[in-house]
Amino acid sequence: ALLNACRRCYASLFTDRAISYRQTEHFDHLKVALSIGVQRMVRSDAAGSGVMFTLDTESGFNKVVLINAAWGLGENIVQGTVNPDEYQVFKPLLTNPDLVPIIEKKRGEKAMKMIYGNEHMPTRN
Repeated sequence: ALLNACRRCYASLFTDRAISYRQTEHFDHLKVALSIGVQRMVRSDAAGSGVMFTLDTESGFNKVVLINAAWGLGENIVQGTVNPDEYQVFKPLLTNPDLVPIIEKKRGEKAMKMIYGNEHMPTRN
């Protein structure tokens, strides 16, 4: 199951959406990299999750980290079906403990959350 999940992650590099994005942004298809983190799943009914981008996805500014967070599983964030909380963190300030690196916070509505129902099908709330 884990190996198949990793294969699906790698295959996601070649979806219509991913290819279109790279063409629009003039990225070389053969120089795109992907890493996969594997970790134990926490209880999605009692926790939140997030998606982190290593640059501003709208402007391309690479000195910030963009974090989107919502209740439950992160799939609603990825699919765009929930309006998540959003944080922008200024990377150069991360090395100085006296400075606050969070430069912008936006509270999202987070009107629903997805929780893990069983091994075959997640459930949406």
